[in-house]
Amino acid sequence: MDKIADYNGNLLNHVETLYRPGERDLAVRLVEALGCAVSDTGFKGDGTESFLAVHPNPDDRNMQNNAFYMSPMRPEQQVIEARLRRLSEQDAELKAGLDGYRQAAKVAPFGISHFALRYPTGAAVQSAADRLAEALGATLGDRLNIRVFRPQDADSAGNTLVQGFVYQDVIVSGSFLYGQLIELQSQP
Repeated sequence: MDKIADYNGNLLNHVETLYRPGERDLAVRLVEALGCAVSDTGFKGDGTESFLAVHPNPDDRNMQNNAFYMSPMRPEQQVIEARLRRLSEQDAELKAGLDGYRQAAKVAPFGISHFALRYPTGAAVQSAADRLAEALGATLGDRLNIRVFRPQDADSAGNTLVQGFVYQDVIVSGSFLYGQLIELQSQP
């Protein structure tokens, strides 16, 4: 099987992520640093910017399979996000809860919602993590956190997986207040 579209069984089709207005180029830089290719779908939905298809396998640019999408955050979500941000700044308990969640995502990401990209080896996971840190670490500052778990680490999920967790808030599949984890995983 050379192309995922040739697979004959059920599989995960896609995830849609959003970026903030004005951060399209930053979103593209992020996924390209992870080793993904980006295609413009030409589809604009209700907006002015077309959706982008992100291909974890740059050699298979099928826009309907083994892809995730990036599109601008809709105005309806912008209103909600702005209100929630203001509330979190005014409510110490809410702020503490969000801070605790974000810290857990950075240091103990297991059990926190995420999507994963598979890489062929643990070295490829480390390479993607290094490229991302190099490409966007200075630009994003505390908006980016990368943690790689290796099989020999006491807090790893198993004795065969290399897992990198990228916590960021450039592209999300939920609320920007939570941020988004992207797992980089290799399997033996």
